[in-house]
Amino acid sequence: MKNENLKTMVYAPAATRGFTLIELLVTLSVAAVAISIAVPNFQQFMASSRISAQANDLIAALNLARSEAVKRAANVTVCSSSDGATCTGDWADGWIVSDAAGKVIRVQPALSGGNTLTGGTDVASTITFTSNGRTTIPTTATSVTTTITLCPPSPAAVQGRAIQLERTGRPSVAPVACP
Repeated sequence: MKNENLKTMVYAPAATRGFTLIELLVTLSVAAVAISIAVPNFQQFMASSRISAQANDLIAALNLARSEAVKRAANVTVCSSSDGATCTGDWADGWIVSDAAGKVIRVQPALSGGNTLTGGTDVASTITFTSNGRTTIPTTATSVTTTITLCPPSPAAVQGRAIQLERTGRPSVAPVACP
């Protein structure tokens, strides 16, 4: 009987033995391959999500300014702002929505992720909406829309976004190839 007790103490049952070294190495190898495939796709997904979110932030600011202009029956502006209080700086530094008295309605901080936001030659640093919801884009301009381009850092792994604003005040977004 003493020999039988020794056998059960020395040898554990098969269910409690654990992994062998080879099983562990194979599992780690499969996990490493899966991670090496997933990480670049995840980075591209994050860059695409960041671009979409930033374009949506600008569209939301434009829509807010337009609706506030109609609601208040007064001009409301969206302008680039580096300090969150005055209309100074570049679009990539952030922007503010302010009423005719200069009171800030909404502040958007600077872009993250190295993205750039630039206006073409037809875009000033200030976009004003009138009480009827229209913009003050000059009627003598050759285009009925003005475009602000949002681009990821070079080399561009994802498409940028072109935020277009019509004279009627309606903003829209379209994909654009960035350099």
